[in-house]
Amino acid sequence: MKRLLFILLIFCCCSPQENNWDNLIVNNSLEGWHIFQDNGSKKGWSVKNNTLIFDTLSGLESGNDDASILSDKMYSSFEIIFDWKIEKGGNSGFMWGVREDNSYKFPYQTGLEIQIIDIAAYDSPREILGGEIELNNILTDLNEKKHYLGAVYDLYPPKITTPPNPAGEWNTYHILIDQKNNYGFVKLNDLIINKFQLRGEQWDSLYSKSKFSKSYDYPYLGEKRWYDFGKFSKGYICFQDHPGKSYFKNIKIREIVSN
Repeated sequence: MKRLLFILLIFCCCSPQENNWDNLIVNNSLEGWHIFQDNGSKKGWSVKNNTLIFDTLSGLESGNDDASILSDKMYSSFEIIFDWKIEKGGNSGFMWGVREDNSYKFPYQTGLEIQIIDIAAYDSPREILGGEIELNNILTDLNEKKHYLGAVYDLYPPKITTPPNPAGEWNTYHILIDQKNNYGFVKLNDLIINKFQLRGEQWDSLYSKSKFSKSYDYPYLGEKRWYDFGKFSKGYICFQDHPGKSYFKNIKIREIVSN
């Protein structure tokens, strides 16, 4: 009997501990979140009925500084699940590995993005919000779909382009980022639509063909350009300031602890 108890004790102590899910909307407020490099004047985000809402003209359209919203806490390996919806012609994104040094002007200079977009714009590009920049992002991507729903933006197109619920209706993302095993996935409404690596030869090849390797073309980003893009295995998570109203609810995250 003592031997059995000893074995059970060893098993319990050595087995990996599964972390609980943490809700990221607390007290029906923005508690636990802050706007990227906020100087006190940035706005556009609110929480109503436990739903995180972006409901203002994007920085891309207004010419104001980026107002994407970041978690107060940094994450490395994690799973996150959230419901999202956007307005017709809109787009947004979820980012991870974001850093907030003052030398960066945008979260996407460091963070990688899972794209959220009204896919109807791929059939009618002129309906996309955000002007010529966003229109060009569609027109140059009609075949490769590296900017499509579920893509790791400009790197990994989705493996499956299953239609989501249309703009104005709720969809669910379940995203895994596993740094130890160099693996990630995106589930859309319980269907895996993308799988990707976080580094390695495949990553390097796709990066070399992406806009992120062409920093000389983007002087508006400042001296840092995209030189630190995708470099950080630990950083803030982020919902993007981008054209169109966007809504996020039932946001929960679970960290993955390596043994």
